[in-house]
Amino acid sequence: MALGFFTSNAQAQTPALKIGVFDYDIIIGHLPEYKDVQQKIQVFEKDSLGPRRDALEYQYNRADSSYKADSASKKSKQVLDMINQQRQQYAWQLINWQQIVQNAERQKFAELSQPLYEKIQKVLNEEVKAQKITLVIKPDDVVYGDDKVVVNLFEPVAKKLGIDLNAADSTGAGAGQ
Repeated sequence: MALGFFTSNAQAQTPALKIGVFDYDIIIGHLPEYKDVQQKIQVFEKDSLGPRRDALEYQYNRADSSYKADSASKKSKQVLDMINQQRQQYAWQLINWQQIVQNAERQKFAELSQPLYEKIQKVLNEEVKAQKITLVIKPDDVVYGDDKVVVNLFEPVAKKLGIDLNAADSTGAGAGQ
């Protein structure tokens, strides 16, 4: 009987596990400020990445012409090797331009969207404390959930942020930006 008392006493002291389900990327696309981030990314692509590619292509063409001219005029192997190395570096960047653009866009997106994630984080933290959530996971991680243990945090967070999750999301958020 003492063992039974000990077991129930230990169970009473164990805090109940309450899991919240949430994903920042689903919420962020519904924020009005997100459209501004997308517009700034488009401007960045046009004003920064476009001219950068043009300059890179110009440098490659210049190095290529220089290499060909110096080869024809029988310049030293050291000079030709140096020019060829530059030409190959420019060619590599041009060949991998799409990857370079994606990395630059990802970095710019992270920079511009940071305040939005912080805004969501603040509201989420308040909701987690208010509902006494023990653990927050993404919806993809939920295989089975009991409504008494698993809490959908999307609606209360969205409500506090003043957004309607049922409104059509034309921003493309959550699509891997």
